[in-house]
Amino acid sequence: MIIILIGLIIGIVGYIMVNNVNLCLLELNRKGSRSSLVFFCILALVFEGAYCFGTLYMLERLMHYPLVIRIAQYLSIGFLFAIGLWTLMESSKPQEALQENIIRRGYWSVVIHPQQIPFWFFWGLLLIRKQLLLPDSGHFLLLSIANCAGSLIVFLLYIRYGNKLIERFSIRRNLLKNIVGVICLGSGVLLAVDILRSGT
Repeated sequence: MIIILIGLIIGIVGYIMVNNVNLCLLELNRKGSRSSLVFFCILALVFEGAYCFGTLYMLERLMHYPLVIRIAQYLSIGFLFAIGLWTLMESSKPQEALQENIIRRGYWSVVIHPQQIPFWFFWGLLLIRKQLLLPDSGHFLLLSIANCAGSLIVFLLYIRYGNKLIERFSIRRNLLKNIVGVICLGSGVLLAVDILRSGT
């Protein structure tokens, strides 16, 4: 089915860019704790699937409550700015402390992932309007599973090749951390601009 392919592509594209989750995978892999790595991957996929399915399921219902959507958007902006500033303002800490904070932010970003709700609102509305996704629980579940499969592919690639790429191109983890911080702040600004333009 086309929706399975779409879900796979969305899952891959959603995590291919360096982010807090991917950096956490790199750090856990570097530490050599296989059980922690497996647990983190399972946790990330569970929340990925829950955000996807839950947002799609509530899409039609929440559209009747614009105040709820507005509050969720404002909370998302606040979280993005908090994570972004936290990421950028810790450069003076020892390397070991930086690595531990990367892992902490990875867990936080898995559990509280504010981009997911507007992200799936966008894709849900688009796919339903294009009649590629039927508005029922079965199709939502299918898309969620396919999305998790795409995410898992990227996770495995980061685990297998991520640290090798960093070593090969001499990319410092501190630089990657700062890039993620800038991305978080930029995402918060873009979400705020989108709210102002939409007037919600």
